[in-house]
Amino acid sequence: MSDIKGRPIYSSYYSCTCCLRGLTYSIGFLRFCKQVTLQFCIVKPAMAILTLILQPFGKYRDGDFAPHSGYLYITIINNVSISLAMYGLFLFYQATRDLLQPFKPVLKFAIIKGVVFFSFWQSVLLAVLEAAGIINAIDSEMYHLSTGTVSAGYHNFLICIEIVIAAVALHYAFPHQTYLQHPYDPTSADVEIIKRQPGTSTTLSGRLKDTLNPKDIVRDAYHNFSPQYQQYTQQGQDEPATAGRPSNNRYYQAYNDDKDTLVSDGEN
Repeated sequence: MSDIKGRPIYSSYYSCTCCLRGLTYSIGFLRFCKQVTLQFCIVKPAMAILTLILQPFGKYRDGDFAPHSGYLYITIINNVSISLAMYGLFLFYQATRDLLQPFKPVLKFAIIKGVVFFSFWQSVLLAVLEAAGIINAIDSEMYHLSTGTVSAGYHNFLICIEIVIAAVALHYAFPHQTYLQHPYDPTSADVEIIKRQPGTSTTLSGRLKDTLNPKDIVRDAYHNFSPQYQQYTQQGQDEPATAGRPSNNRYYQAYNDDKDTLVSDGEN
């Protein structure tokens, strides 16, 4: 935060920041970027659950844009949520472009987020083509495929091709040379500290469990949407309180116009 605090916000009509001309980057600006990104992690599961509730009652069918169908409204909500998340990430990149330049984040971002976001827009486009009558049902003596099934088949086929392209691009976005410069040393002091931290798993099953555990998302959402943390930014974990036993307290830096104050949220 200290690296960009006080710098003028890049103003442009293309990025919809023309109204921010003359303002500087602040904790509020970066928090907005995180909030509009994190809301996708809340909206997407909620819409998935709503879809499961509507389907048994015949109120949801893929590609059905009728006003009485839940597909229309869920698609609109998901589209707005994804667009806001992409916009927040774009603003964050604009603010930290110089700092992130050595890490070449553009290709990494395009691949990882493209798999999640662009596949959704692809499905919506296919649904529009289906509703417009461009995608038709297949009816033959051997089998009958509805327009929805054909549209889903196109979508799945395109994803299979796109994933292969993404896999090749990942080879260049995350080159192995980066890890050769900092080889893993299981005997290093940093690794030993990480292993002793509460909640850190070293087994394959434990790491898989950590990957599926949404606790970090819930914690991050709480600290970004809770009013008491609106002027704070997470600084990471505290240094080990005692030799060989790291503290798990997370600290937050308060920013204002006069001075900076370091406080702990008391979380363990």
